[in-house]
Amino acid sequence: MTLKTLKTVVATAALTATLSGPALAENLRIAYTGYSTDNTFWIGVANSAAAKAEEMGVELLDLTASSPDAAAQKDAVDRAITMGVDGIIIGSVDNRAFDASLDNAKRKGIPVVAVDTGIEHEHVASLVQTDNLAAAGIAGEYIVGQLDKGTVLILGGSAGHQTGNARRDGVKTAAEAAGHEVIFQICDWQDACAYETTVNFLQSNPDIKAIFSAWDPGALAAVSAATELGKMDDLVIVGFDGNPANLVSIEAGEQAATIKQDNVRMGAEAVENLVGLIKGEEVPAFTPIDGILITSDNVADFK
Repeated sequence: MTLKTLKTVVATAALTATLSGPALAENLRIAYTGYSTDNTFWIGVANSAAAKAEEMGVELLDLTASSPDAAAQKDAVDRAITMGVDGIIIGSVDNRAFDASLDNAKRKGIPVVAVDTGIEHEHVASLVQTDNLAAAGIAGEYIVGQLDKGTVLILGGSAGHQTGNARRDGVKTAAEAAGHEVIFQICDWQDACAYETTVNFLQSNPDIKAIFSAWDPGALAAVSAATELGKMDDLVIVGFDGNPANLVSIEAGEQAATIKQDNVRMGAEAVENLVGLIKGEEVPAFTPIDGILITSDNVADFK
């Protein structure tokens, strides 16, 4: 092989490497906007997404607001589109808020992935999410197994929220099938509402024997309310997320159980799916991630 031929082969190989694999990803810039930066679960999603993006050589812009704000999140998505990012990941505050923004993203060819909560729009090509209905069903079966009789109070998310509705339905179906009355109250994912609702219902309805909160901080609020009323010994309180503070509560014999979401997988797979879409690859329309029931029996394994 002549020196000229060798140089040509080396140059061709270098060009091929540049146009494929991780080297392509180095030129990509994606935006991420999650539920908020003040929520333990969502901090985990964001950190995982950032770590995966760094591993893949992708620039990730975290545009998440400090607190849940649907209007601010929509503005963040619009800002990302104006910036000309290559793709967007949305962990929505209100999954009904993005129609015009997603229409615009479609026109500009910017792919979108949803994480944790589904968004009903044709341009959202992939959803990475805990199988909320199945996981809440596990929580519901656990609650049923702890009760002989009594009413189940469900502290829910916001009206029409896909994730919150699935968690409500999983517990509600299991409890009603076992003959328990179910009371559902919307709390908009607000801990203060969970506390006040728990206080009000425990004072007015002595038949309540179990409380399910669709988010873990709400379960801690229920624990606080029940403790202040002197009713903890009569209650089974179950949450959803697997947050560290809730694991401490379970270990202390307060909260009975929680469903752990694998937020590390959620953040990482959202980035992987988005990069795949940008590169024109086929990615799963739905990536379900199993929930795990954590009780006093196995809490030590997750701390």
